[in-house]
Amino acid sequence: MRSKRLTVIESESAFMNNYTLVILIVVMVAFMWWSSTSRKKQMAKMEQEKRDQLAAVKPGEWVRTRVGFWGRFVDLDGDIIVLETTDGHEMYWEREMIAEIGGQPPLADTEQADALETAVETAEEDEKVLGLDEPTGTDEQQK
Repeated sequence: MRSKRLTVIESESAFMNNYTLVILIVVMVAFMWWSSTSRKKQMAKMEQEKRDQLAAVKPGEWVRTRVGFWGRFVDLDGDIIVLETTDGHEMYWEREMIAEIGGQPPLADTEQADALETAVETAEEDEKVLGLDEPTGTDEQQK
């Protein structure tokens, strides 16, 4: 039996295939490293912008969290933010949970709330005038 020996042309072809494969792997690793580095830089930049924005917030400004909670900014202590609810209670949130600063919450304006209260009071007075909330005694007669 003869052992199969590669010819010079076949050995050069195999070497070139291996060389090309190594180059492709190096290029792919370099691209992945570059992509990861640029993403980390972008995330660090966004994080710094968020920190600067939170440092510039004045007490009393509206802040929205990522879960949809609206509160007034009270204080910033490191990574903890203190927000005040509309009824005066203070809540503590992590800095990462802040989504928007300085917007307007989707609350009804005070004028609209006053108009609604006036309409409800007027409706209650109308019902009393019509006698809808007073017992008439007809229920007792029917039994």
